[in-house]
Amino acid sequence: MKIYGNKQVVKRLSDYAKNNCLPHALLFFGDAGTGKRTLADYTSMLYFCLEKGGAPCMSCENCKRVEKHIHPDVVYASCADLNAEELREGILPTTFEKAVEGGIKVYIFSEFQLLNNVCQNILLTYLEEPSPTVRFILTASNRNGILPTILSRTAAIQTFKLSEEECEKALSDYGVKNAGEAAKTYGGNLGLALNAAKDKNAAVYIELTRELCGYIVEKNEYKAINLLLHLPQPKDDKRGPLKILVNETEKIFHDAFVIAMDGKPSLSCCPELSAKAAKIFPALALNLIAEETVKFSKSVTENNFNSKITANAFVSAIFNAMEN
Repeated sequence: MKIYGNKQVVKRLSDYAKNNCLPHALLFFGDAGTGKRTLADYTSMLYFCLEKGGAPCMSCENCKRVEKHIHPDVVYASCADLNAEELREGILPTTFEKAVEGGIKVYIFSEFQLLNNVCQNILLTYLEEPSPTVRFILTASNRNGILPTILSRTAAIQTFKLSEEECEKALSDYGVKNAGEAAKTYGGNLGLALNAAKDKNAAVYIELTRELCGYIVEKNEYKAINLLLHLPQPKDDKRGPLKILVNETEKIFHDAFVIAMDGKPSLSCCPELSAKAAKIFPALALNLIAEETVKFSKSVTENNFNSKITANAFVSAIFNAMEN
């Protein structure tokens, strides 16, 4: 495992490890593709590495098993489809069980912002009274959907995309052809660039997101709805395409809001569109649009999901928000 970028994050984790004070609960938050999952694994290695120090050796048996996701004391849970019953009766009771061999157990919850408030409150009890033999690592694309009580009980660390030059070098290391072009297309986002190299659909969805947000910026509601109603419908993941577009739209308008407030954008797959939206819409409208996309990120994961109804409701909510 090699860590690209996020040097300050790695240094912070190293300082925790050297001082033997790794927090009982960590939150890595940042854009998809900026290394949150890798850093979660890296942190797990810090807990279990046989060569104690400020960085995992990555060569001992424990480090290798963590990297391969086969360590018996590391539990993984995706919050995109996690319900209260599974959390309360399936996952969390295992925190009271003795670790198989590592002395502690590590629980990694991915895309934590998608976990509903009921589930977050269930987990809160375990964060308020942490067991000395349990560690929690949360990853999230943003903090908007996370309860303040959860945030107050975790050490939050933001991840960032690479510079285009750093991304190009990393892509070259991975053997990606046209690494420079890919780094520029994805603005230094290594994860998105690698996904696009492996899966041509990833590049298609990013382009569709740009098209959708272009219609929103142009205030063309008809074209925006029409685009969403004619998204690809893969048999194995019918909600996937809409979910991707909703998530990427949130990042574009989040960055537009940041720009409108004289901040530095960091999430968007299309900074030009974010800058354009910041000029057209007031900050309040941009914030409301971003909030609506966060709500629909969760609705896409619900059991009663209907792509056409959700698409229509999503566009309607956005265009209502922009009127404020």
